[in-house]
Amino acid sequence: MKKIFLASSIFLVFAGWGLEQNLRSVNAQTASSVVIQTQKQATKTQAAKVPQLKVISTGTGNKEELRFTPKVGTKQTINVTLNKDTLMSIGDFKMPRAKLPAYLITLDSTVTKVDSNGDISYDIAYSNVKIKGDAQTRPELIRVISKQIGQLENFSASAVIDNQGRTKKLNYAIPKTVDVNIKFLVEQLANSLQQLSSPLPEEAVGTGAKWQVLSDTSINGINLNQTTTYELVNIKDGVASLNVNLQQQEKSTQVIDYPGLPLDGILTLQTFRGKAQGKATIDLDKVMPISSQLSLLADSKYIGKNINTLEETPLISTLKVDLNIQGK
Repeated sequence: MKKIFLASSIFLVFAGWGLEQNLRSVNAQTASSVVIQTQKQATKTQAAKVPQLKVISTGTGNKEELRFTPKVGTKQTINVTLNKDTLMSIGDFKMPRAKLPAYLITLDSTVTKVDSNGDISYDIAYSNVKIKGDAQTRPELIRVISKQIGQLENFSASAVIDNQGRTKKLNYAIPKTVDVNIKFLVEQLANSLQQLSSPLPEEAVGTGAKWQVLSDTSINGINLNQTTTYELVNIKDGVASLNVNLQQQEKSTQVIDYPGLPLDGILTLQTFRGKAQGKATIDLDKVMPISSQLSLLADSKYIGKNINTLEETPLISTLKVDLNIQGK
């Protein structure tokens, strides 16, 4: 019974929050300083490692340097639709397949400052956050997720990127009134907000150019090595179309601390393999993509351990995520 309870707890954590918080774009984060402000608590600063950007090919035809050049006051709204499907087994027991609700999220951005060196400051707000289920969606998932995700509405942040799309600073506050699951989720948003602008190469590039970004990222407490490969399909009037390929792998075995897990259970990640392919369209006069489609398949293996009985149980999870971003 305890074994099934552990599996059910982990399943609801995966189903409720999954991996989507760091997949709201197809981009990799860059050097940054993340400032987390909790009301009536001290400000915390986390420094991210500088990713490596390597140009594989500069492409053909006319070549140009790609730089973000929005003006102060530029406003943008993007609508994010996220569909997920998850499978999990614990030992020989397979959890029932869950038809998960779609996440519908609206983000608004406003450019507040452009420095002489090209650095761009902007504000971000989650103006609308909701979920949408269908006849196949389990009612308990709707109840759990709806109760939690509503607290994200009106969440706001500010960021600074350079003109190559590399995030230099991110500030946000965690309201004192939100519960522990939302605090965990808001901290994960730090990664996703850093990923809303595509890192661009320093060199001039043309059609068919390819570049690769090697970075560290974290998904729900899982530390990963991430490799993102971009291909420039075309560019016209400052609007670039990109093909994107993303691969993720665990840095090492690691104990995972998810909110909602039973107190007598320890979950240790053994392996994580994530692969995604998609497309993105960016406007160099805006700070967020104007469209993006991404499909991800992630397989992970864990060991669940009961600290009272010392019993160990293998867990296997497969997560499929389809992401769609549409903006103006």
